[in-house]
Amino acid sequence: MKGKNYKVIFAGQILPDFCEAEVRSNLAQLFNADAQRIDRLFSGKPYAVRKPVTEKEARKYQKAIKKAGGQCQIMTLDGSEILLPPDENSSSIFAEMPLAKISRQNNKQPLRVIKRIGRARFLAISWLVMAITAGALALPDYLPMLIGAALTIQQTASMVLGIHSLAIMLTLYLVITRLHDMDRSGWLWLFLVIPVVNILFLFWLSVGPGTEGKNSYGEPPLPPTNLTRVLGIYLPAALILTGVAGAYLNQEQLVAWIQRLPETTSAWTGLEYPG
Repeated sequence: MKGKNYKVIFAGQILPDFCEAEVRSNLAQLFNADAQRIDRLFSGKPYAVRKPVTEKEARKYQKAIKKAGGQCQIMTLDGSEILLPPDENSSSIFAEMPLAKISRQNNKQPLRVIKRIGRARFLAISWLVMAITAGALALPDYLPMLIGAALTIQQTASMVLGIHSLAIMLTLYLVITRLHDMDRSGWLWLFLVIPVVNILFLFWLSVGPGTEGKNSYGEPPLPPTNLTRVLGIYLPAALILTGVAGAYLNQEQLVAWIQRLPETTSAWTGLEYPG
């Protein structure tokens, strides 16, 4: 035990070219550690990954942790002295150890120009998409009144199709950037074309948390502004509470409407209701 006067301290700091998920994976492989221990390493508090060790052993651990994308310190057991970083050319017993080291620059990043968007901004801009869609639906009835002239069927169809195309492109942008914030592939937008599944998919995008810090698609999104919070958080919450309260206060009317729903549907579709 002679000379084992040092300890290796890690406090969750990572190198600039790595994201936290990579470093977590690399350290778990390096130390053969479970998720609970890795969580302790990234709790923000200094954690002694090895003690007591000699200076030579501590340098080897420091080099291995750096290879995994983390930053650590070597200090004496009593904490009175911190050793300076070692020479970059120093050897390491872990030099040949395979690590899942993938720098952020080397990650596959499809559609990198389309980066990340948070939940609040996703919901806030979704109101704009719904407004554009509503405008396209109302266009054939109200546009002739506004311009004071009648439009041909071809002109009306072209304008409506153009506005709907704008809403579709904006929706795809929102969905892809939201998926990127969750560190998921943008190609998952294809779930939008599956009935019923698309509703659950949009709900997941609306409530699912994004990745903390950097991920495969870049830096985290900017914090929401006050207007974004109002449209993306407070307004949806107010609508949900209003709907729940309205349903509770008008239970009888709601039950009656549900009972009449099959007849109403058959009247719309022209199909005979068996009841």
